[in-house]
Amino acid sequence: MPAQPKLSALEETKLKLLAVDCLKAMKEHKTFRALSREFSLPVGVLSRYINGNVLPKAARAEKIVSYFTRSHLSKLLDSAKNRSSKFIVTADLLSQPFLMNVIAFNALKSFSAVAASNKIDAVLTAAVDGIPLASALANLLSAKCIYAKRTQEIAFSDHYVSKGTAAKPIASPFYLPKSLLKRNDNVLIVDDVIRAGTTFDALTSICSQAKANVIGIFALFITASAYRELKKSNKVHYLSLI
Repeated sequence: MPAQPKLSALEETKLKLLAVDCLKAMKEHKTFRALSREFSLPVGVLSRYINGNVLPKAARAEKIVSYFTRSHLSKLLDSAKNRSSKFIVTADLLSQPFLMNVIAFNALKSFSAVAASNKIDAVLTAAVDGIPLASALANLLSAKCIYAKRTQEIAFSDHYVSKGTAAKPIASPFYLPKSLLKRNDNVLIVDDVIRAGTTFDALTSICSQAKANVIGIFALFITASAYRELKKSNKVHYLSLI
């Protein structure tokens, strides 16, 4: 496995603060003693972390966030799936900025090799459900967060207009002000759920018009069929396959 790129001082600080938030979330349902057993850390150390008196070192912070992802976030993702239907209910996840930050951290790890060689200039999504995750990820990447909408912005005179395909026609196009996306911008496309890939195709058509580079795709949930299709020509990462 290739070595992870070294974090900057700012990125390390964000990671440490995220680890503290993870501990606080777990503390709502567990005692200090239970957490002490799980992390093999003294109760006093955990207490100082949670109370904000000291921050964990970067390596320990990453272990804490990874543990939270495996033991807690995975359960929350499962609960978003409606077993009796094909619906995915993401409202509870998207409404919690802390969870968006945890998910964004996992996305950033997935694209660490790409981000190391290509600065990601913009995180692009479609309004509205993709915006909370795109915003959290853009913040971690220090990139622009831009989103296409079904309506044109009155304040902008010129827009990119998404184009459908014969195989995947769209009922109404997405619009993005041209000033928000430039030639040669490196773009990460993000969405909460990717099913047939119609919205993704609309966003890539906007990137094509702008002559921007799509360097990856990230989704909370993606269907197996969409994943198989998209990974043929894109770097695709996700948290849950449906």
